[in-house]
Amino acid sequence: MTDKTLEQQPADTAEAAMNRVLEAEQAAARAVNDSEREANAILQAARQRARRIARRTDERITLINQQARQRLQQRLAEAEREEHLAEREREHDRRAALVDDVVTALAAGLTGGVDGD
Repeated sequence: MTDKTLEQQPADTAEAAMNRVLEAEQAAARAVNDSEREANAILQAARQRARRIARRTDERITLINQQARQRLQQRLAEAEREEHLAEREREHDRRAALVDDVVTALAAGLTGGVDGD
């Protein structure tokens, strides 16, 4: 071997080593970029899933509120009907009592008895 060959070998070896380091750095940079893209894709998918869950939750809450409102309206309507019926019964009872009083007074007047006896 000549001196020129010996001188070129270390330089070639150093250049090859530098090329390997540069290639490794590039591969690492590509791996980082790929990981970032994958992380962004996962993040986007998670955000979409969260939006779907929130939408379904809102729909369920709306449905539950509608059902509760309908039940409340039904119960209020029932209570109003019951109150109306009770009022009619009380009015009927008052009228019946009045009729009883009138009949009693009329009977007492016709028979010569005292009112209320």
